[in-house]
Amino acid sequence: MLDNALSNGYSSQVRGWLVVDGVAHELAQVGPDFCILRGPISGDFFGTSHVQAKLLFEVDGDQRETGVVLSASYLSSPKKLQFRKA
Repeated sequence: MLDNALSNGYSSQVRGWLVVDGVAHELAQVGPDFCILRGPISGDFFGTSHVQAKLLFEVDGDQRETGVVLSASYLSSPKKLQFRKA
């Protein structure tokens, strides 16, 4: 069974973005309650306690979005942000 799955050579194309205040930031990784951006996010919106944002995903051309609320603090770097679903 595994040989058949590997032999077809198909792999999904997946892309993702975190959209904050209308600005899209490309995602490198997404977990259940955090995301890691390809580059550091900038902005003074982290002075507030919670920030509304959207996670946008594109899988093989199909787009989906999820509303999230970002934590006011960074986890371990300006690229790694904690969120909860809105």
